[in-house]
Amino acid sequence: MIQRSQIIDLTHEMFVNMPSYPSLPSLKIEHLKVASKDGFTVSLITSMHMHTGTHIDFPSHAVPGSNCLEHYSLQDLSGRGVVIDLSYKEEGEEITEKDLLNFASHIKRREMLFMFTGWSRRRGVTPVYLFNWPHLGRGAARFLVKKRPKVVGIDGLSIGGWGGKMGVGRIAKTSSRVVHRMLLEAGILILEEVANLD
Repeated sequence: MIQRSQIIDLTHEMFVNMPSYPSLPSLKIEHLKVASKDGFTVSLITSMHMHTGTHIDFPSHAVPGSNCLEHYSLQDLSGRGVVIDLSYKEEGEEITEKDLLNFASHIKRREMLFMFTGWSRRRGVTPVYLFNWPHLGRGAARFLVKKRPKVVGIDGLSIGGWGGKMGVGRIAKTSSRVVHRMLLEAGILILEEVANLD
């Protein structure tokens, strides 16, 4: 039973042509039937990838042969946690181990950690939102592997920075693949494009 708790929806609204990871297709929905005309509404989702909107990265995302959704329960995705304020980070800036050390006593083993950068306030189909979000660097990822939270969430499009696949935006110093692999190999689940952390 949940007593004296408040439930906060951490997901962004999904809609046609919503912001999405730039190298992947955006959400497309076609209305096949409309209730006012046909008596019922039926829609066809013609384009939606697994990283559309607020989502979870399971180990299988970056570690071949590892656990995916069906290996986890709701208990694995709920529990105690903390939101740390990193809203002072600049566009495209790396979150460092030093940034996380300021909150070391609040980051607990097998609890959830959410990093608030303020990026969700900028949500839109803009170059700044789509390419230059604050992101985790290698040292910060290494620090989190030692601390072992069960979930790490961030309000940017990815826990790692932009990789420059389209020749736009600031390219991250640390590869997003490296950051993902470090966390996911350690069994730390990743939540990306989280809303309402403020």
